[in-house]
Amino acid sequence: MAAYFGHSVAATDVNNDGLVDLFVGAPLFMDRGSDGKLREVGQVSVYMGRGGFSFHPPQLLTGSEVYARYGSAIAALGDLDMDGYNDIAVSAPYGGPDHHGLVYIHNGRPKGPDSSPSQVLQGKWASSYMPASFGVNATLDMTPQIINPEDKACTMPGTSTQYCVKASGRGAPATLNFRVDLLLDRLKQKEATKRVLFLHSKAFHFSKNVTVSNGKGPACEEQPVFLRDDRDFRDKITPISVAMEFSLDYQRAADATGLLPILDISAPTNAHILLDCGDDNICKPDLRLSVKSDRDQIYIGDDNALTLEISAENQGEGAYEAELHVYPPPQADFTGVVRSQTLSRLSCAYKKENQTKMVVCDLGNPMKGGTKVLAELRFSVHQLSEEDTYVKFDVQMVSSNQFDNTSPRVSSITQLAVLAKVLLPIANWKPREPPVVGDDIGPQIVHVYEYRNGSLLYITSFDTDGPINCTTDIEINPLNVSNPLSSGGRNTSSGGVPPRETEGRNRNHVKKRELETRDSQNDVQNLCQVGRLERRKNAILFIYSRLAVNNFLRTENQNRSYVVRSTATFNVIQMPYKNLVSELPSNSTTVMTHTHTHTHTHTHTRTYHDT
Repeated sequence: MAAYFGHSVAATDVNNDGLVDLFVGAPLFMDRGSDGKLREVGQVSVYMGRGGFSFHPPQLLTGSEVYARYGSAIAALGDLDMDGYNDIAVSAPYGGPDHHGLVYIHNGRPKGPDSSPSQVLQGKWASSYMPASFGVNATLDMTPQIINPEDKACTMPGTSTQYCVKASGRGAPATLNFRVDLLLDRLKQKEATKRVLFLHSKAFHFSKNVTVSNGKGPACEEQPVFLRDDRDFRDKITPISVAMEFSLDYQRAADATGLLPILDISAPTNAHILLDCGDDNICKPDLRLSVKSDRDQIYIGDDNALTLEISAENQGEGAYEAELHVYPPPQADFTGVVRSQTLSRLSCAYKKENQTKMVVCDLGNPMKGGTKVLAELRFSVHQLSEEDTYVKFDVQMVSSNQFDNTSPRVSSITQLAVLAKVLLPIANWKPREPPVVGDDIGPQIVHVYEYRNGSLLYITSFDTDGPINCTTDIEINPLNVSNPLSSGGRNTSSGGVPPRETEGRNRNHVKKRELETRDSQNDVQNLCQVGRLERRKNAILFIYSRLAVNNFLRTENQNRSYVVRSTATFNVIQMPYKNLVSELPSNSTTVMTHTHTHTHTHTHTRTYHDT
């Protein structure tokens, strides 16, 4: 329905600037309350004069009582308090505790009328019926005022709406024809969310033509309604608003002079659902939450499964439409709820609000006082980068209650680590002499170094990528084994070793070069020249190798520990700037693979990255 902007108009000079100010009422204006739901409160727009027919943007006076029709009438009062500024009165004909009407006095000021009234006059003589202008009274009643959804013994016809129409008018015909429309649960816009329906039609809208005798008693009718099963709706807090709208056959109602009546065409009333909230029917929950992860750390490059262990509790009154909101990091995907006899059964789903993804779990409607929910939610964490140091989950409980409707937000933080494992002996693996393919030697071990302009080092894979050329001091793949890994596209160092696939990059070769042999028997050196490295660009060296399992499984090598160490050092030799810094950057980093062999047991190999 429209706000009825322009239903009442008044003009006076409230700021004593010699210019006329205009007041326009909109008694059916709807505003959103603190709970986000629309309420019909009424409003008056104040247009301060600028001279001629020009006005400033409106100042707004908004009513505070629902359905009081604030702004139905506006009157200029002159200067009541003798301060030099004219004052105004605004009526709310259905305001006050008994709905006998209120009149608000707003004093004039240099910048416009006070937004808060200086006086509120309460009607003592008016009836609860709509005032008889053109003699039309319409009332709407719903019985009972509070509906208990748990009372299954209540028969459906026991809940009903009753409407009455009474009309009287001088010069009007003996009978007047009205069309009456009843709207159930008016504040719910979608039919699927309507909580109350008419019994016979199973609809939320009822229409009927009613004939009323002029000046006689009211014409009344009662319509049975019923509350849907509380499993079919979630909102039990918002009042069930029932509205009656009526229209008149104006042509037949005109008097001998052709004067037509003016009607206020709506009469609302409310009913409430009985809540588990004490005598005042107002619930104040006490929501408490604790969260922890089942893992202290997760590993970059691993397919990490992480479980959040959640305890959600309500130590107050009933929490309605209670939900658990979990805000995962971008690297995490929700995979499901852990099912167990010791855990609560929880229904969860992905949702998206304002580009923010979250997992929403139903905690109950209501989540009664004293309820404690224990649950475990499983996530898969992936796409971790070297810039990540932890993953963070934020968790919160929310409800639709008016008071105390959220719990404090709790965070669960899991640190990231770099870890690789190799177990020896390998299941179903047998040595082959001479080796033909890489797997005949042992599992692959890859040490990766990345040189990046403007970022940290991190471990990726093998070969070279970017503006980098490398040479090595040994012959690569002297046994000429084939297919150590399927790669499909990267240029390899030599010896027909196909590297792993990486799309969209140019690959370079690592060439053999005679260098001085270091002290350790199995040391290998690579020398790399990196070209101009633009901002945020990188150059990567991938060092593929195979773990020589036969060597570790020899008797003399059992029950010992070994370290395969790979160290990279870089030095910047030239900068593309005129004003060079006094000292050019340099740094180094190390990757270590620790191998532990035990007789008749698995051998563990771990790779660490130290900077």
